[in-house]
Amino acid sequence: MAAALPPEPHDASTAPAGPARRRWPRGRPALLAAAVLLPACLALALLALPRQATRGGAIRLSPVPTVQIYPPGTRAPDLRLATLDGGTVHLAALRGRPVVVNFWAPSCKPCAREFPLLAKATAAHRADRLALVGVLAPSDRPASARSFVRRAGASWPTGIDPGPGPSGPTMTAYGVVGLPETFFVRRDGTLASRQLGELTEAVLERQLAAILPG
Repeated sequence: MAAALPPEPHDASTAPAGPARRRWPRGRPALLAAAVLLPACLALALLALPRQATRGGAIRLSPVPTVQIYPPGTRAPDLRLATLDGGTVHLAALRGRPVVVNFWAPSCKPCAREFPLLAKATAAHRADRLALVGVLAPSDRPASARSFVRRAGASWPTGIDPGPGPSGPTMTAYGVVGLPETFFVRRDGTLASRQLGELTEAVLERQLAAILPG
């Protein structure tokens, strides 16, 4: 029986011509996949964000509050400021009362939305001697703030942080990074917590519970 011969070596020069195979540059498939998947991932992420309907069918993203809790014994920076009505507000003079310090400006829409919640809280906790102090950011004029406070019917004092620049000495002492920001001070003058961004009713009541008499 004859031994099987090894196959003839393939000669590319004599192979029948066929359609040439396209070679992708190295890394090209990964780039194409990223270009296709990235927009889809962004769309899914936007759909997952909290949202609520507004009038006219528009969608507005819901505020995502951020809370900072302070270690026990953290002293609240003192503040002594001239107020919109020509008086003076002094945090040290409120020692013995729970205090809410709210940094705001009339041009800040989230600040304006907070005002009814703050007014409701001061009325509801009058028996607890809750004190509310507003601090006007230097970015807005006192005249505009006076008009806003008058229209809103706010009864609490608003001190004027004098600046210069967008942040005054009181904002700097408290480390304010944006508006609105709200600080919750215990009766002994120590900081309980800080709210960065717009308050909601649930968050406000939860943080008030930490400074109000038990």
